[in-house]
Amino acid sequence: MPIVTHQDEYLLSKIDIELAGMLNYLARDIESIRNQEKKLGDMYQSYTKDLGKYIRKMRDKSKQMDVLAREDKSGITKADVDAYKKQIQKVDDRIRMIEGYYDRMKDLALQKNNLIKRMNEYAKLIVNHAKIRKTIVDIGLRIEKEKNKMVAAESISKNEDKLKDAEREFERSKKELNKKWNQLEEERQEVNNMWKALKDSIDNFE
Repeated sequence: MPIVTHQDEYLLSKIDIELAGMLNYLARDIESIRNQEKKLGDMYQSYTKDLGKYIRKMRDKSKQMDVLAREDKSGITKADVDAYKKQIQKVDDRIRMIEGYYDRMKDLALQKNNLIKRMNEYAKLIVNHAKIRKTIVDIGLRIEKEKNKMVAAESISKNEDKLKDAEREFERSKKELNKKWNQLEEERQEVNNMWKALKDSIDNFE
């Protein structure tokens, strides 16, 4: 079995800091995607407003068809009126469907705000945890050198106290890291729930 050295501890701290940096990049990627999703939701909202104007004009036509259907010579029958009202209903259904879709899209974008926040918080804690790990190694090496050089016991004792403090801080940091990870996982689940709600809102629309 290979001997574990302080360099292995340093390397782990270095990798953790690199991972934290990558996590921050991923959070920025998600933020960019979220912004586009929000824009898409806004575009569909604008589209339904135009559809709303369109359907109001369709209803005007329907009323006029109702009037003309009373006159045999108009060429418009009750069947024509009923068929047109079905067209109106289809447009109305489409509007409601799209409204549900863009509401869910905006919910998803909003939920991703919390996910991004948790990712950045977790990345920050990873860096802090890695720095404490490095500090523990540094103090341990210092104590080892002092013992080898037969430095006064008082100096060694001070560093040993610092080491204990750092180790306690490391354990607190580890607990906080685990807690933040669980919060991050909860946020991911909420985002997944929003994706499911978005998927369920989609049927067939233009």
